[in-house]
Order: sequence, then C-alpha cells, then structure tokens
Amino acid sequence: MAATSQDFPAHTPTPDASLTVPQHGPTVPHRWAWQPQDVSAFFPYDPSLGQLRITKFYFEKSDAVMFPQNRSAFADELHLELYDPDSEHTWSQSYFVATPEGLANLLRERSWKFLFAPQVLVFPHYDWEDIRRAVVSRIKVDHDFFNNSEDAGDEPL
Repeated sequence: MAATSQDFPAHTPTPDASLTVPQHGPTVPHRWAWQPQDVSAFFPYDPSLGQLRITKFYFEKSDAVMFPQNRSAFADELHLELYDPDSEHTWSQSYFVATPEGLANLLRERSWKFLFAPQVLVFPHYDWEDIRRAVVSRIKVDHDFFNNSEDAGDEPL
C-alpha cells in the first residue's frame, strides 16, 4: 500500500512506500518510520544557535512530525541531541511538552495530585514549529555559550 499525501501533514515530504511500517491491523494506513535525525533535518538554519545543531528530535511516545489527533490535548517527553562542531561535543537534553488539556488528561489518567517536571514547555495546542522555536529559546537560556545573548525569547513566570 503506497502512502498518500493525505497520510501526512502538508509540511512533510511523502515517503517512498518501501519506508513505511504497518501499524495495528489491515485497516490502519501505513505510516513513515521517522527517525530522530530525519526530523531534525527539516529544521531551518537558525542563526541564533550559532554553530550548534539539533541532530535528533523525538518524543518518547508520539511521532514528532505527525500532528496528534487532538492538537489541544498533548503531553509527552521531548528528547534532543545537540552537536557543537567546534568542540565535536554531543549531548542530550529533554523537555516535557504539553498543552493545558494534555496536562489535565495526564493527571486524571494516572490519578496524580500533581506533576513535577523541571524542564516544561506548555503550548495552547501542538505546533511543531512553535515547539522548535521554544526549544531553541531554551537552549540559548540554558547554556553558557549564549550568556552574552540579549534576547532569550521567553519570559519567566
């Protein structure tokens, strides 16, 4: 079964049918087997990062490129791999990315009275580009390399 353009958001390329993997059953359409480095390859060059590159970008449970069925109810752990070509140093970071409704659902589903996550990014709805921009902003704030930068791009509570 070949992938069709309706299987993927407009901002993604349509994969070769040989790269698709079956999901759960014959009635579910095939989906592209996205790799973390494939996702980061779609990011535009961001001069605010200098030489640093995001080499991997993936969620713990969700597909980073495909929009969730309900973009207003999302909660998942985002993992990044960063690379500095000047030092040849690679490191990982993670953020908990959610929407208010996604947080409420998570608390209810797990019967939790609270949630503690030190690196949290909350959005009104799932938007791949907004998430990317927020991550770039946090990288700049979190790393000494950018201490001379004047615009962190976000505002603390």
